[in-house]
Amino acid sequence: MTDDDEDINNEFAEDSSISEQPTVDAASRQSLRKRERRIDKERREREQFWRGIFSTEIGRREMYDLLRAAGAFEEKFACGPNGFPQPEATWFHAGSHAFGQRLFNSWAILDRAGVFMMLDENDSRFARSKAPEPKKGDA
Repeated sequence: MTDDDEDINNEFAEDSSISEQPTVDAASRQSLRKRERRIDKERREREQFWRGIFSTEIGRREMYDLLRAAGAFEEKFACGPNGFPQPEATWFHAGSHAFGQRLFNSWAILDRAGVFMMLDENDSRFARSKAPEPKKGDA
């Protein structure tokens, strides 16, 4: 084992000991309340962020393009060049589709009106035709 290998191993060992979430003393009410306030604040910030994105036409268009790229609105069954099914590729597409659906559903929970406005603006299946205007002679 070289010195470089030892440095790499030590670097990984140091990273694994770092916790991303601070520890909480479950016996302390103050510690639990502080954690609950932090979680609530993060939830409000997340909702505000997504509502901000869905509040603009550009944001809605970009999010729709992201969902389309993920395959959220279509199911693909892959075939090889000889026409035979390719199960591995089909499962790959299914995973992408599932991710797109989870993303769509999470957005719909956070900002239902903005998400469905996104669909109205960008998805031809949701396009509404304008009602014909009444003629001057019609009452």
